[in-house]
Amino acid sequence: MMLSEIGERRIIEELKKFLDIGDDAAYIRFGYKYLILTTDMIYQETHILKQMTWEQIGMLIVTVNLSDIAAMGAKPVAFLLGYGSPDISFDNFKTLIKAVKKQCERFDTKFVGGDTNQTEKLTLSGTLIGISEKPVLRSNARVGDIVAITGDLGSASLGTRILMKDGVNKKKLKNPVFKKALEPEPRVKEGLILSKYVNSMTDISDGLSISIRDIAESSNVGIEIELDKIPIDDRTFNLAIENGEDIMKHALYGEGDYELLFTINKKNFEIIRNILSVYKIGRVTKNKEIAGVDSKGVRFRIERGGYEHFKSKHQKEKA
Repeated sequence: MMLSEIGERRIIEELKKFLDIGDDAAYIRFGYKYLILTTDMIYQETHILKQMTWEQIGMLIVTVNLSDIAAMGAKPVAFLLGYGSPDISFDNFKTLIKAVKKQCERFDTKFVGGDTNQTEKLTLSGTLIGISEKPVLRSNARVGDIVAITGDLGSASLGTRILMKDGVNKKKLKNPVFKKALEPEPRVKEGLILSKYVNSMTDISDGLSISIRDIAESSNVGIEIELDKIPIDDRTFNLAIENGEDIMKHALYGEGDYELLFTINKKNFEIIRNILSVYKIGRVTKNKEIAGVDSKGVRFRIERGGYEHFKSKHQKEKA
């Protein structure tokens, strides 16, 4: 059986049989605190849009790793980069490395080095170390919890779709929808604040439908989402209409938003909503169904979707 026949999610489930994995990052007790460790890759064929600059590529490899640390409610400390590419100009290489350093500095993280190698396609692998007094896991959602997110969804996925399909002139690239596709922001500050109040948390890098399932399955609960409560930016909504795209499909199944999804009790949610911009989109249920409810009250099963390595046919155009 080939990896493409089972996909990334099934691969992880098989690895769980002999490895202690299953959250956004690993955690190890270190004195009175926990070390939080993650590694994430981006690859030219699957992650890097042809419209991305070398600076944006450098930012992205840091962002995808920071998002995992944020999902654990941890503070990022140090970043290492594994760099592989064919022969390119030194100026482009230097621009990318400087962007990595700059993005690390924005989030008070030390860029401490890494490794370089020659590869056929641009391949970047980041490793990030964080620290936490108590990491937030996916597995502690409780029946009755509110399900909430830190920001609007669908923008990055829609922007990516349009950029891949038609391309966009440089003036239009200033549209915030395309900026979310090209320069996603990790919710590090939000993760640190939420860690004091939430029961479970994960990021939405591969799509909302996958993330709610990750929490539900890890916590042995169900989740019900109210579709009309999912925040969608007006500019995203209008751009979807202009391009004949189903924005709800992008919000549910699209990847790349890097918002945080969390479950929290009602009392703590009232506290958090006065500190951060957060959106209630559903609730944790006793039954183990992953369901959605539309504006007419019609209930339906939310299928697993989103981006999945080895299995997804939807891949970004190469740089």
